[in-house]
Amino acid sequence: MIQDIKNKTRGVRKRRCPPRLERMLIGLLAVYAAMLCMLGGVDYLCPDTISVYGQGIVSADGGVIPGIDMPLPHQNPVFCESDRVTLTLGGVVPLKTVTVRAYEERSLIPGGMLFGVRCGLEGVLVVGLEDVVSGCCPAKDAGVRVGDVITAVDGATVSSAAALSAAVSKDGLDGKTAVLSVIRGKDSASETISVTPCRAPDGIFRAGIWSRDQTAGIGTVTFIDPETGVFGGLGHGICDASTGALLPLARGTTLGVTVGEIVRGTAGNPGELRGSFTGVRTGTLLDNTPCGVIGVFTSLPDIAPIPMGHARDLQTGDATVMCTLDDGAPREYEIRIVSIGDLSDVSNKNFVIEVTDAELLGKTGGIIQGMSGSPILQNGKLVGAITHVMVNQPQRGYGIFIENMLGMAG
Repeated sequence: MIQDIKNKTRGVRKRRCPPRLERMLIGLLAVYAAMLCMLGGVDYLCPDTISVYGQGIVSADGGVIPGIDMPLPHQNPVFCESDRVTLTLGGVVPLKTVTVRAYEERSLIPGGMLFGVRCGLEGVLVVGLEDVVSGCCPAKDAGVRVGDVITAVDGATVSSAAALSAAVSKDGLDGKTAVLSVIRGKDSASETISVTPCRAPDGIFRAGIWSRDQTAGIGTVTFIDPETGVFGGLGHGICDASTGALLPLARGTTLGVTVGEIVRGTAGNPGELRGSFTGVRTGTLLDNTPCGVIGVFTSLPDIAPIPMGHARDLQTGDATVMCTLDDGAPREYEIRIVSIGDLSDVSNKNFVIEVTDAELLGKTGGIIQGMSGSPILQNGKLVGAITHVMVNQPQRGYGIFIENMLGMAG
């Protein structure tokens, strides 16, 4: 039987596709696979943010995919502009929508000098909530939170803690509910919260709100635009110490500062520069952002501008930081850039630095409060600023890319 089957099938030919059709099918499959790889690879190869420097295009990983067309956004003549654009294949097939940040090559005056700031808040900041009587905190029960900013009571603007207290107490004595206009977050829309104060043991109606209406402190200037006098400092926003919330500052005044004492930092105990305001007004504070404060000086220091360095210019290795200690003027000290994070990150913790200068370590123990904003220089360019200290390793801390500060300033 087996032999008969073999004999019957011995002369049968296997059927194949015609060679030309086979090649065509293989070609189509190859093109289809390539398209799938391209479309799927866009997310892998092309970052969500692409940086445009002058006439050149440089993405976060060093270049965009060849053959992809990208319409360039308008170049901002001051610092930087972000825009959402769609990458296409051959100008026809849409691939991915990305953020494009356009930068102009600039020269900036490096900072390093201390500045003081004194300003009010755009409203009254809630820094605490407490019971008026046991088990009764009207503000908390109504939904008010620590970190909220109260801008009005029953439509009437309040700009001080005393005004808030008086407005709420008056409504309570009249047996009315106070309608608070509240902003929750610096750029959030205002909302209303109705609070009915209760009578405290002293007979006064209270809502149980602890509040603050102004702030003051010192920091270090990072850069000054020689053309406009606009400056950036701190490298991080001014936040409430108890809540960590970014404070919604009204326009304030910048003042000169004299260093009185240096408290060295140790592991677990951050040090600080203690100083006093000279009383001499140096400029105006314009804005408080997550990447630093922005203001304008009334006069410029006699310091030559240097080129701005972008994130792509930063390298691990030797660098310097400029800061002012008890000698009263900015000086350069040696540091080392230990590691660099994602070049497209727009936060204020972009790279890690370590203080290596023996004199700076001897005076401060590393990075201390008041040094935030100290400009970092590498290869003759202003590349960033100190923002935070590592509490358990005071000789180490974080830096911010200078372009992130400029993006906020723009």
